Amino acid sequence: MGVLRAIGSMFIQTLPGSQSPYQLHRAMNFEIVGSRGQVMEREALLITRLGNDVPDGWESVLVGSAPGFLGPRELPKLREVIVSYLRNRPGGAVVIDCPEYLAVYNGFKALVRFLHAIRDYAILYKGKVYLITGEAAWDRKEYAVLRGLEV
Repeated sequence: MGVLRAIGSMFIQTLPGSQSPYQLHRAMNFEIVGSRGQVMEREALLITRLGNDVPDGWESVLVGSAPGFLGPRELPKLREVIVSYLRNRPGGAVVIDCPEYLAVYNGFKALVRFLHAIRDYAILYKGKVYLITGEAAWDRKEYAVLRGLEV
C-alpha cells in the first residue's frame, strides 16, 4: 500500500515505486503548446475555427458566429460537449485551438473560468487538455495566469 502524505491542505497518496506527488501532478492534465504538431495524441476532440484542418482520428467542434456552428459566446454549451467527450472516453484529450477567439467574445476572466472547469473535468476523467496559443497573443499577466493552469 502507498504512503499518505499531507502537502499543504491536501493529502496525496504515493504508491510504491511511483513518482513523487509533484512529478505525478506535473504529468499535467492541462498543457499549453505552440502548435498542433506538439500534440502527440491519436484521438482527440479539437475545438477550432472554420477552415482549420482536422487530423485523422480526431473529432472536431467548429466555433464561429455563422449559422450551424457553436457560437463563441456559448461557453456553457462548449463545456457540455467537452465534458461529455471526456466522460465517454476516460483518458481522452481535448485540444483547444482558438483561445484568443474565445477571449475576444467572452473576456479573459470568463475564458479562465471556463478553462479551470475544463481542467477539473480532465483531472476527474484522467484526460488531458491542450491549449494551443503563444505568449505573444496575451499580455504578460494574462499569459502568467494561463501558465498557472498547468500547475
